[in-house]
Order: sequence, then C-alpha cells, then structure tokens
Amino acid sequence: MTNQNNQITLDPDEQEIDLRVYIQILKKRCALIGVITLLAVLASAAVSFFVLQPVYEARTVLQVNQAAEKLQTSNPSSNPDSIVENLTRIPVLTMNTYIGQLKSDALMQRVIERMGLAGQGYTPRGLAGQVKVSSAKDSYLLDVAVSSREPRRAVDIANTLSEEFTASITERNQEVMDRSVVFLEEQMAAVRLELAEAETQSEMNRLEETLKLLSEGITRTQIARSFDLGSTSLVVVSPALDAVQVKPNKKMNIAVAFLLGLMASVVLAFVLEFLDNTIKTPEDVARHLDLPVMGMIPDAHSRAKYYYYGSD
Repeated sequence: MTNQNNQITLDPDEQEIDLRVYIQILKKRCALIGVITLLAVLASAAVSFFVLQPVYEARTVLQVNQAAEKLQTSNPSSNPDSIVENLTRIPVLTMNTYIGQLKSDALMQRVIERMGLAGQGYTPRGLAGQVKVSSAKDSYLLDVAVSSREPRRAVDIANTLSEEFTASITERNQEVMDRSVVFLEEQMAAVRLELAEAETQSEMNRLEETLKLLSEGITRTQIARSFDLGSTSLVVVSPALDAVQVKPNKKMNIAVAFLLGLMASVVLAFVLEFLDNTIKTPEDVARHLDLPVMGMIPDAHSRAKYYYYGSD
C-alpha cells in the first residue's frame, strides 16, 4: 500500500510474516549460533587466563604549591624594584608544563640511571610509555600512574619518578636563583661605577637607592636558596604503596567475546540461509513455491531400514 507521498508502507500481516521467517531462521541455525558463541567465549577465556600476562599499576599523587593556570605577563618596566622582584621570584609554571616535564626523556633517563634499568632493556621513550600523568580540573594535584608486569617494579618506579621530579624542579629553581644572584651582583658593580662618576646629589641618591634594592634582592635570593625553598613547589601527597592488577580484565574480555560471537554467528546464519536456495523441508516448499503440501514420500533408505528391523 502507498500513501500520498509515494512512500511504501507494509501491511501488519506482512511484517508479522517477515518476523516469523527471521525467528524460524534463528531456530533453524540455533546450533550454529550456539557453537560459534561458545567457541568465542572459550577462546577469550583461554587467552585471558593463560596467554595474556597481567599488568599492574601503581599510583602516586603530587601537589603543586606554586602553580598558575595562566602565566601573567607584564610589560617591561624600568622600575628597579620591579626588576629585582622579577629576578628573585621562583618560576611559576602551569599544570600542563608540569605534566610535560613528568613525561620528558630527561627525567626518564634519571629514573633509569638511579634504578639501574638500562641493563634490563629500558629506554626513556619506553619508560615514558608506561607512565600516565593527569591533573583534575581546578586542582593542583598531579596523578602519576605507572604500569608494569611486576607489581614491585611499578611501585618502585612510581616513587622514584616522584622523587627525581621533585629533585629536578629543586635543581632548576636553584639554578635560576644562582643566575639571579650573579646578575644582581653584576648590576651592583655597574651601579657602583656610576655612583663614583655621579655629579649631582639627586643622581647619587637614586643610585644609592638602586644599590640598596639590589642588595636586598641578593639577600632574599640567598636566604631562599639556603632554606631550599625551591623544593617547596612540589610535595608528595600520597606515595605509591602497592600495585593493583589492571589488565587483562577477564570478565570484560569474556563479555565482549560473547557479544561479538553472538552477533557474528547471527549474521552468518542469515547469510547461509539466504544463500541456500535448495528445498529440504515441507516448510521450504510452502515458503518458496507458495503451494500447499498434500503429502510426503518417505526416504527409500529409511523405509527399507524400517521393514528390515520390523521383520525381526
């Protein structure tokens, strides 16, 4: 039947007949569907239990005390106080910068050298592939996850990685402060030369004030360095204590294999059915020839067998 928009609509009886045909096909091929699905489940279980090696994961959490979501840049200023403040300030990094540094080859090489993993085939790029670093939104926490086939190895790598990263940040901050001290001392030497050649009292006062600011900057930087303030930017909140197995997920693998085996077997059943154009049963005669079945002629072999056993 067609409607005004020339769209073909199926009669409910036709839809019911088609659905019955599909159900008959599934019943006819139920053995095939069951066997294929069972084989897929057994294969998945065998691979998950006996072939795939377990992978363990250890986690450690770092807290960043000096982080900024966005670096604020200011216009250059000739004010000596602002210049000294910028030079003596510990660098502020974004969370994405910390994540990138945690995955760097240089840090991985430090971990390999400290743990002596080079002889076991570890490379910086390969070790970085075992490390996942993430940061929750609106937080200063770094979640470091290390995976390994050995649970103890995963814990050791996670803790060593956090320690080496904290040490590398501290060393970098120390280097920045050392360069700041050297630069401020050079500026003080240049200001002293200008002060010796100054002619007016106002110029001398200005240069003496600049010397005072530079001296205070050097003092602040040396105090920060002596108290090791550079290491306070990172704190290990939760060290790795144990590792949990994350792969393989046996239940998930079996469930996926069951669904895939079931879908593949159903598709195969319909393909075999539609490719088979032979007539084997009375139902095939009624379906393909649209003729009623008046009677059946039994197979000669089965009839002979019946007579043979019947004679006994």
